[in-house]
Amino acid sequence: MLPSKFVEVAGFPIPWQERDLQKYISDRLTERGFTTRLESSANGGRADIVTNWQGGAIIECKKFLDRNSIFQAVGQLNLYGLNNTHKLIVMGFLTPDAREQPSALKTASMVEQDKRIQVVFVNIKEEWLPGSKFRIGFWNFNLFLFHFRLPQLPNFQDWHWWFNLVKAHPLILILVGSFFLGVLPDIKKITSNTFGNNLEQEAIESAHQE
Repeated sequence: MLPSKFVEVAGFPIPWQERDLQKYISDRLTERGFTTRLESSANGGRADIVTNWQGGAIIECKKFLDRNSIFQAVGQLNLYGLNNTHKLIVMGFLTPDAREQPSALKTASMVEQDKRIQVVFVNIKEEWLPGSKFRIGFWNFNLFLFHFRLPQLPNFQDWHWWFNLVKAHPLILILVGSFFLGVLPDIKKITSNTFGNNLEQEAIESAHQE
């Protein structure tokens, strides 16, 4: 969606300011149950948005994201992110200048090599568009619960299950065989002793009967 269309559909004032985009993002997060703080003090600066989204995030908003503005936002976030483990997120419109768009996308991909940093172009991410529905990107717990199923226990009476188990893990067969061969002499010894005791008991009983 073009930034101009986004601004129109979202009801931004004309002319709109960066703070209008901040409020829009904050409101979207609040609608989904997350807490947000605007213009929050952070290491000598003021972070645009601090939120518990993604387990804790600091968001720096820019009206338009090109190569230079992304680098600038990342520099600010690295300052705000000192002494905490929050996710560092750059958010704004992808620059409408078609010549700058490839560079902006490449820069976003490059800075995201740091797993702590994320770049969100709000006008090309469906979950951020005005009027969009609840999406998994916002941790839709209902979706997880709907598809949740308890694991099914295997049917141990089915020989096919045992065959597939041994086929997939042949080491199990070796271990079982080693265990059986190891206890086999003891089993024979116990069986011989039991048989001998039975014979001895029968002999004693016969002597008493005579």
